[in-house]
Amino acid sequence: MTSALTLSSFMYFLLLCTTLTFSPGPMTLLLLSLGLKNGLRSSIPAQLGASVSYLVSILIFAVGFSELIKGNRAITQGIQLVGVAYILYLAYRQWTRSGVAIDMAEGVDDARSLFGKGLLTGISNPKAIILFSAVFPQFAGAGEHSSAVDIAILGLTFLLLQFASGCLYGYFGQRIKHLLENPRQRILLQRATAVLLLGVAWMLARGLAY
Repeated sequence: MTSALTLSSFMYFLLLCTTLTFSPGPMTLLLLSLGLKNGLRSSIPAQLGASVSYLVSILIFAVGFSELIKGNRAITQGIQLVGVAYILYLAYRQWTRSGVAIDMAEGVDDARSLFGKGLLTGISNPKAIILFSAVFPQFAGAGEHSSAVDIAILGLTFLLLQFASGCLYGYFGQRIKHLLENPRQRILLQRATAVLLLGVAWMLARGLAY
């Protein structure tokens, strides 16, 4: 099975995933709260649970769904439009959101409970469905020409970035918390994220024009 993934597509994908995985969201805030309470080691089970949930989503929505619609140009272009619209929506949310809430509830959970928290947080996030079904396939070649090999490469890249961001949130939790709770710094971070997302959306929209 050949690969249609280009270097430029991979670099844009890397930019998108770095932006998404390191920007504040339900998973990063969970890992940040765990790191603040008990350090990086306590967040590892939750990160593993999140990785399992994302892996399942990639297999179902990225690999399975892309194979299902392969060859149907109308559906493929419709999915591409959904992907661009979704990234624009994320940019809008980052630009306009008022802040983040960090859960600092007391208590220490065991590894199984932390794994379950990470798993449920990942599975219950509706963003994952749109991300893996509508956005991933666009970077793997030209929509209908995408292959499972390309999506596997992109999926592994996403999982590694997600795990790396979780480790950084857990390890540097105290400093990151100060950044997120400072209104001016938080707004600058969120708007920088929005601009990066707009750049990726523009790149995908250009691809639709050809």
